[in-house]
This record gives sequence, C-alpha cells and structure tokens, in this order.
Amino acid sequence: MMSPVAAPAAGRDAFWRDAALLVLALLAVHALNLAVHRDLWVQDEARYGEVLREMLESGRWLVPHLNGFPYPDKPPVYFWLVAALGALTGQGELAFRLFTLLSTVAATFGTWVLGRRLAGPAAGRWAALCFVTLFGTLVVGQIARMDMTLCATCVWAWVALHAHETRRSRAALVGFWLASAAGVAIKGPIALLFTVLPALLRPLGARDWAGFAALKPLHGLGLLVGGVLAWIAAVWLDGESAYLVTIWNEQLVGRAVNSWSHREPVWFYVTLLPVLLMPWTGLAVSGARTFWQSEPIAARFVLACLLVALLAISAISGKLFIYLQPLLPLCAVLAGVGCTTLLAQSRIGTEQALLPVVWFTLLAGGIGWGTHDVLGNNPRGFALATILGLCAVLGFRLSRQPPRRWLIGWTGLSAVVSWVVFGALITLVNPLYSGKPLGEAIARLAPGSRPVAIVHSTRGILNYYAGRLMTEVERTDIAAWYLLHPDALVVIQSAHLSYWFPEGKVPACTTDETYSVELKEYRVLAGCPR
Repeated sequence: MMSPVAAPAAGRDAFWRDAALLVLALLAVHALNLAVHRDLWVQDEARYGEVLREMLESGRWLVPHLNGFPYPDKPPVYFWLVAALGALTGQGELAFRLFTLLSTVAATFGTWVLGRRLAGPAAGRWAALCFVTLFGTLVVGQIARMDMTLCATCVWAWVALHAHETRRSRAALVGFWLASAAGVAIKGPIALLFTVLPALLRPLGARDWAGFAALKPLHGLGLLVGGVLAWIAAVWLDGESAYLVTIWNEQLVGRAVNSWSHREPVWFYVTLLPVLLMPWTGLAVSGARTFWQSEPIAARFVLACLLVALLAISAISGKLFIYLQPLLPLCAVLAGVGCTTLLAQSRIGTEQALLPVVWFTLLAGGIGWGTHDVLGNNPRGFALATILGLCAVLGFRLSRQPPRRWLIGWTGLSAVVSWVVFGALITLVNPLYSGKPLGEAIARLAPGSRPVAIVHSTRGILNYYAGRLMTEVERTDIAAWYLLHPDALVVIQSAHLSYWFPEGKVPACTTDETYSVELKEYRVLAGCPR
C-alpha cells in the first residue's frame, strides 16, 4: 500500500509526466511544421497580414483598416497581439504562425485541465492527446487566423465555469467572465455563444435559480457591455463612427440573418463535425455514452455546453468549418473518456478499428486526386498520397493489437498526417495560394506613387506583399478609369479582360505579365493603347 506521503508525490510526478508528454506531442505534431516556410495565403491570411501592415504603418490601432478602408470583420485585439509577438520575432509570416501555435498550446493545456477535472487524470491526458491530433486541430492549428485563440479562451472559460460550479469560487467566476470577455475581444460577440449562452441556459433549463444567480449575470454582462461601450466611445472620439454602423449592419445583423459570404444550411455543422473529429470520432461517440452512464453530472456539463453552442452557431447563416474549432476541446474530453474505457477492454471493436482506416484511405485518395487535378501529376504529390495509403494499411494492422498499442499507434499516425499534409504537401501547394509573386511584381512595377488598379477582386488579398494601397475598380468601369489614368498599372483577372477589351484580344502593352493566384490567372498590364 502506498503511504500517505508517497501518494501526493506520485500524483505530482504523474502530473508533470503528462505535461511533458503534451509538450512533446505539440512539438512533434504542430511546432515542427514551422520549419517549413510558407507565405500568407489568400484570402484570409493575406488580408490579416495587410490589416496589421496598415496598423503598423499608419499607427491607427483602434480601427483596423484594409486597403485604406475600415475593416469591420474582426476586432483589433488579435492584430495587437500578433504585433506584440512580431516585435520580438520580426513582423511577418512567422509572427502570425507562431501566434497560432501558442494559441494551440493554450487550448491543449486547457483541454487537459478540463478533462482531468471532469473525468480524471487518465481521461484528461487522452483528451489532450486527442485534441492535438484531431483533424480539425491539425488544420486550424496551421492557419494564421484567430479561431484557435478563440478556442483557447473558450476552453479556459469552461475550466473556470466548472471550478465555480463545484466550489463556488469567486476567483473562478471572475476568470470565467474575463475569459469570455477575451473571446469577444478576439472574435466578436459570436464568442458569447460558446461560453456565456450555455452557462446561463444550463441553470435556467434545470430551474436552478440559485445556480443562475451565483453566476452574477448582471455583473458579468455589465463587464462585457462596459468594455464594449468603452471601445465604442474611443472609436467614436477617433472619428470612425461610420465604422460602428458598418459593424452593426454587416457583421452583426447581416451575418446572423442573411450572410453575404459562407452561407450554408442549418445542418451544415452536424455533418461536418464528425470529419473534424477524425480519427477519434468513434471514441467521442462511445465516450459520450459511457460518460453519461458513469458521471452524469460531468457529462451534462460537457454535453450542454457542446449542444447549446452547436445549435446557436448553426442558426447563424454564415458558416465555415473553422468556426467549429472552439467546440473541439469538449469533443476531445468525450474522446478521452472513450480512450480510458477502451483501455479497460481486451480488444477493439470492428467499427471502431475500421473508421480511422477508412478516413486515412479517403485522405490518401484525396491527395492523389488533387495531385492529378491541381498539381499536374507531380510525383511528390503521389508519393505523399502513397505514404498515407501505407499508413492506412498500418492502421488496419493495428486493429489486431491491444487497445493501448492501438491508441498510441493512431496518435503517431495522426502526427504523420500533420507532417505529410502541413509539412511536405504545403511546399507543393504554396505557389498556388500565395499572392507573394504577384504582390512583389506590383511593388516592382509600380514604385512610389504610381497608381495601381485592382479590378473586381476581393479587397486586400494582394496588398500585403505589394506593400501598398490600391485603387479598387469594378470590371465594368476599368476602360473608363484607364482613360483617366493612362500611366497606371492594372491588375485584372484574365476572365475579366473582355470588359476592358470587348474584342477579346489584349493589345500590345509595354507591361504584360501573367500570374496565377488561387487557381485564377491574373494579368498585370501597363502602357496599353487607349
């Protein structure tokens, strides 16, 4: 029997062993890919790079700008944080990607803590490992966006909420509201759907009026509203009142009711979530069932937060797969419970064993098809598809192993997916989705104050690497605009040239260069006959 003195020491040792294991997993699965350089891709990454570039150049920190126009899509705090990190590492692609990595680290350790408190140390360890290797985390953890940062604020808000509910801790309650406020500062009001909405609806649904009152909703919401009003006042005093109107009309009301972009049906997320949970989808489902039977109170906490937020964001018309990232820690906790349940068994069920194999086979086939259709039958692409195919075969053979070896094996195979897709494959795909060659051409051909027209293109996707602002011209207006600016440089998609030259043939211009961005051909023209 372990002595009373030795038990806490053993617990501390296990705690630090788990922490070290997670650090190693993060280094292997996510940090290693930072060694592979890639540009900021169009569209979102390049836009965010330009927003930060204009902030640094103009000194206007309260209101983000894109190509000289107020940018209402995102709050400024994310750009402030990347700028602060860039002050240490150098502003550029690395600062954006490193900030995403740090956010992934924060979200992973939050998942670990949440899993430990809800289901025990073993489930917490496996929950964190599952989170690190979920397909959704592998993707979002490599993108220069604020969604992983929002994920981190959400999981720590849930950690604080659970601590408050179990211990009625005032410090935990303050932590919950501060983490929720941080989510709003990072992503906007949508962050409340992941944290505050489930927190308030759970006690109301159970008619637990004391529990609802214990959340101090008036104080917490007052904190949020006060912070927002302070920022609105600062923006108003800065002379950017039109920016506030745009936020209300386009971002809040517009995206919620009738989004102009990313519009998807209400069931979109329900069909997508199982894909993002691969290869642990089956374990998340079985873990939810086991958790409900063994720990109903903790299970209700996880499922209520998960389902309320999922229903809320499904009601919003604008949808993207990355918007599900804040829910993945909760799903990973369920998968962690599934892992601990599986470890108590002598063998792995057929369905559980085959699901990841099918997933890897589909990934291999997708890379092979993309290599043929997009990469021009590049042998390296086919080689990477073959590697994933071999991983699928190896995964099938793992089904004959004991559950512990099966779990460790699939964790390692998920790391291989990260290396293949976000390491090796990135070097092949980067030229297709980078605007750097075209942006640098614009900078070279239009130095100083020479006017540049960007014709009928998404705002801001080329400015970052061009290092300048451009005049946005509709394709139907380019002919008339060029008559007034004969010395200008014009950037136009080949598909839109007929609006400028109705006869369909481009005349001999002193500058005529062709580039491909996002699988679209662009022409850079200057000195064209009028």
